[in-house]
Amino acid sequence: MSNIAFISSMYGETWGGSEQLWGAAAHVLLKAGHTVSAGVNHWDGPRPEWDALEKAGCRLHIREYVPRFRHRLLNRFLPSNRKIPARNDDHGWLRAFNPDLVMVCQNTTENGLEIMELCQREGWRYATVIQWASEYAWPDDSRAARLRIAYQNSAGAFFVSAHNLRLTEKQIAAPIPNGEIAWNPFRVNYHQPLSWPEDAGGFKLACVGRLQPASKGQDVLLRVLSQPRWQERDIKVTFFGKGINRRTMPELASFLGVRNVQFGGFVSGVAGIWQDQHALVLPSRSEGLPIVLLEASLCGRPAICTAVAGIPEVIDDGVTGFLAEAPEVDLFDAALERAWQCRDQWQEMGLRAASKVRSLMPEKPEEHFAQRCLELAANRKIG
Repeated sequence: MSNIAFISSMYGETWGGSEQLWGAAAHVLLKAGHTVSAGVNHWDGPRPEWDALEKAGCRLHIREYVPRFRHRLLNRFLPSNRKIPARNDDHGWLRAFNPDLVMVCQNTTENGLEIMELCQREGWRYATVIQWASEYAWPDDSRAARLRIAYQNSAGAFFVSAHNLRLTEKQIAAPIPNGEIAWNPFRVNYHQPLSWPEDAGGFKLACVGRLQPASKGQDVLLRVLSQPRWQERDIKVTFFGKGINRRTMPELASFLGVRNVQFGGFVSGVAGIWQDQHALVLPSRSEGLPIVLLEASLCGRPAICTAVAGIPEVIDDGVTGFLAEAPEVDLFDAALERAWQCRDQWQEMGLRAASKVRSLMPEKPEEHFAQRCLELAANRKIG
């Protein structure tokens, strides 16, 4: 049996799309009898996913960025070499855990750098999984040099799209010899697309994702829909999700005079979204590979998306969906117009989308990833 440690870089909330793969893999490993510990960042709110992991036998180690209040008071009087650090700030629990593998789970290409460097110093075998990379977020020279060493010394580097792997290699100006693709788990039926919704009441499009236009581009879509011809068409767009701009986006819709949109909030039952929605619309500025695209495709729904990150690896333009060349209003408007003119073909395109995704990804990505963790853990020391 193996000791597997997961270190999450998620902060600002307990869980997100970047957590689903390692969290699901941890459950698989625990069920098989392996020992799993996880380092996560402090969060005051509800924590159902953490609770489920602990109930399954995972030991959680919560990292705090500043010492607790009474320790901060004591630190005012203690000499610098005796000040009390924040809890788990140095990930010291890993030494007692004696890991066979440390899996560094990164939102971006570089926010697990310090953990990878710790593993190098301690001689622990480590790997990393990266959920997002962007042409607009390059590391500076110093961090690029450190990342080059960290990635090249890793036992494995998992990316959710080939685009993100190739981009990261460019950003560190070096190959990543152990790079490979990992698929995120999904929450819909793998084998059977949903029945096609009625369109007598008009065509319904769902924009699913956190309300954060800096990455998801909802403002681009709203500006497209504000044009008179889209306001006159029998089409409605529902925005599903929460996020840091959950108040600003409805205000922007009102400001632009967009009437044929609504905001459905966060929905836990993803398949329920696609029961009555005809297509996914996703005007992203940056991505890894959206889980919502995989889920919509498996449900038999075509997608209208921007050609960023791994999206073109899943969508065949004009065959399983429609691609805008960039997250620009004119370009996304043109892609949406092409989709509208082919709306009588959406059902057939959705079925092709489901078939395409099944040909690319395994039925249980979390089990495949858990198995890879065990394979990498077989040799504990960095080579």
